[in-house]
Amino acid sequence: MAWLMQCFNPCTIDKANECTWLLVCDGHDSHISAEFVRYCYEQNIAILLLLLHSFHLIQPLDVGVFIPLKAAMRFTLSAIFRTGILCLQKPEWIQSYIKASKKVMTRRNIESGWRSAGLWPINSERIIKWLPEETTTPPPTIL
Repeated sequence: MAWLMQCFNPCTIDKANECTWLLVCDGHDSHISAEFVRYCYEQNIAILLLLLHSFHLIQPLDVGVFIPLKAAMRFTLSAIFRTGILCLQKPEWIQSYIKASKKVMTRRNIESGWRSAGLWPINSERIIKWLPEETTTPPPTIL
């Protein structure tokens, strides 16, 4: 609730221009409460709850940004460790993060993540292909 009221709403309300705007949530019941839903309703925020255990399939930032960021961080940090440094200090890590994030946190990568996830433009086939095929369990054999 604190995040919703103090971060999300204040940072997005002006962009909504008095229209309904969308908040995508992962659908886990520990994240959504009656108070959360009531507040969103009162503030004209539409809530889209993703299916449980599907969020990892369609997270656009994981697809387009964080996986490449992890790879860029490994590359940047490995250069430091090859010099013989065994213990990394916070300033060195932050400097590496800044360097790596400049390479991968681009408009192109972010848009690519949304496209790859099938969220923008909407492409339900892209999402569905990652879901496991439904299997049927045969009825138990009665002896």
